[in-house]
Amino acid sequence: MKTLAIETSCDDTSLGIVSFDWQTFSVDILLAYSQIQDHQQYWGVVPEIASRLHFDKIIEILQQIGLDTVKNVDFISVTVHPGLPGSLVVGKAVASLLSSYFTKPLVQVNHIYGHVFSLLLERKPSDIQFPLVVLTASGWHNDIYVVTDSSIDDAHQFGWYRIKKVWYTLDDAVGECFDKVARMLWWPYPGWQRIAEKALQWKPNDDVKFNRIFLSKDEFEFSFSWMKSQVSFLLKNLVASWKLQVTGWKLEIPEELICDIAYEFQEAVVEVMVKKLVRAGIAFNAKTLWLAGGVSCNDRLREYLQSYTKEKMPEAICLRPTKKVYSTDNAAMIWLAGILEFTNN
Repeated sequence: MKTLAIETSCDDTSLGIVSFDWQTFSVDILLAYSQIQDHQQYWGVVPEIASRLHFDKIIEILQQIGLDTVKNVDFISVTVHPGLPGSLVVGKAVASLLSSYFTKPLVQVNHIYGHVFSLLLERKPSDIQFPLVVLTASGWHNDIYVVTDSSIDDAHQFGWYRIKKVWYTLDDAVGECFDKVARMLWWPYPGWQRIAEKALQWKPNDDVKFNRIFLSKDEFEFSFSWMKSQVSFLLKNLVASWKLQVTGWKLEIPEELICDIAYEFQEAVVEVMVKKLVRAGIAFNAKTLWLAGGVSCNDRLREYLQSYTKEKMPEAICLRPTKKVYSTDNAAMIWLAGILEFTNN
């Protein structure tokens, strides 16, 4: 079974051809245009610019794949929600035209489900042990899902599996929080990459400490708005005490202090995310723990999860995508969710 998949939910125009031989999900073609450089001057994604860039680039990428290739697919998958409305319209319009022209079934895909099931890319479904508890972490969402191949209360049937959302963030998603903190430190979008780089250069600093925001010991909800507020308050206090200077309209922050803030902020966020995920894993007797979404590319997050899981759930397996590109928004994950939706119908 082979399909064309289209992903245009935010700032990546991604198209791909993926196939399934009933044993392994294989990525044949994966092409994308990243809009990161187009949005950096605005410190984040501008929806109107994003939709126009999707419109400009999607046919160009489709031509690289070739209409003869599209003609031979079994169906077409496209992201329909959640995402930026104007960006989603571009992908849906192209998918609908191709579906009509080639008389191919059109499968509408939930973007977050794409992230959840992206761990299956270039893997055999039979190699995954269930129940699986997954944390999706990106600029849009922080959700914890339980996925199983057996019955579970209040779960949604999705392909061969049943999936249930356990909880979600109450305010800012972690990727959004990273971006806003990076902006306070005068770094361009996307923020988590710069923070991760600077955190490697930290030195112990008693003046830079942030509280870990766990909210409740027994639930799995997240709140990251207070994390960015802690950074803001720290910088304001340093200015008030004359330890930092403001030149014109720009705050002058020494490189050493930036590295210390980046490290302590990242540690506070990572600790909360991992401990919440492991807590959910214990509650649902998970055999596999899984990180998905763009922020899951963060090496410190993966490292912390491995060590903490080994301590608290030594029998569980921590999985990551076979390639980092499968953690970010990509068409391959949309195809994989599409085939599950297709077989479900």
